[in-house]
Amino acid sequence: MRILRSGRVAGLTMALGATGATILAARRIIPAAETLLSDTGPTMPLPAPKTNAYVDESGRSLVAVTTAPDPAEGVRRAIEVLGGLERLNIAGRRVLIKPDAASGIPAPASTSPGALEAIIQLVQDHGAREVIVGEMAGPPWHDTTARVFRSGLLDVIENNGAHFVDFRYDRWVTVPLGDRARAIKAVSIPQSVYEADVIVGVPVLPPHRPESVAPSLALWSGIVHPRTQVAARAARDRGRAAAEMNLAFRPDLLVLDGGSAQRYTTHTGLFLASGDRIALDVCGAAVLATLDRGSPRRRAGLWEQEQIRAAIALGLGAPEPGQVKLVPDPKRADDPLLARWLDDIQRLTGVAAGRGGLSSDRRYRR
Repeated sequence: MRILRSGRVAGLTMALGATGATILAARRIIPAAETLLSDTGPTMPLPAPKTNAYVDESGRSLVAVTTAPDPAEGVRRAIEVLGGLERLNIAGRRVLIKPDAASGIPAPASTSPGALEAIIQLVQDHGAREVIVGEMAGPPWHDTTARVFRSGLLDVIENNGAHFVDFRYDRWVTVPLGDRARAIKAVSIPQSVYEADVIVGVPVLPPHRPESVAPSLALWSGIVHPRTQVAARAARDRGRAAAEMNLAFRPDLLVLDGGSAQRYTTHTGLFLASGDRIALDVCGAAVLATLDRGSPRRRAGLWEQEQIRAAIALGLGAPEPGQVKLVPDPKRADDPLLARWLDDIQRLTGVAAGRGGLSSDRRYRR
């Protein structure tokens, strides 16, 4: 009898365990299916082309480079050295900020709260009509809001009067990519992104895939409908598909929150800003190549990365080193850390440094 009873208990335990596993699986599968099957919205034309506001008198894309002990100061300095937000004519316009918070892991794996808060305050100080911060977790069954909260960013958004949008629940629009696209023909993006007047991206140094680094190009997968993401991953040329997704929108400003790197114990203290996705990504890759001695990046050449080559072919930014200029922070001219990073970036990218950018604007909060 005891054996029979214990057998029944074991069977009941297994049944309950299986039921629990089924419920947990359903909790993941159902929202994933809902997101994948959600309406991708009306078809809209490609947005009108934008010019890079941050170029020198010769048309070279500027990349501001600075060092700072904390992210808020680093972001503010990088933007000022680049030329300031006044170049974007933000007053009275809707600004969308896209941080890197899809993983839910706090900085340095995600955009740091200090960096995001500094950017929100800067755009508000320049008269933005509305400030939206948007994100979408990678696998569609994950809770984006919970991940943004765990990364420490949700409190920053709410405390500074910005509006958080989980793109998964936004309205979508589908943008045909035209003749330049080969891997994917259309991209579905949130309506709030499509209608934003100014778009600001805040990528971080990626903690994975050391052989292929494109922080700003990769950042925007978090605004693309999961169905488009599936199509891009299934494409024969995945690097080309990832780059083509960037045709549906154009960020006006990118600020690399690179004060630390998750894969390394080194505190880089480094912050970059640019209006050029390719220029910023090549410089960001140089930073990781310096940290990751012996990486394939150092042998293959940073301009030869798969996504960078595809982005160049699509005209998403500067095509070669001569079309980019590094602008070091003059207030940090005596900082040996900045000098060392400038040397490494120039050596690995072939990009020269010079003066330029530098805003005279002083409206930002101290």
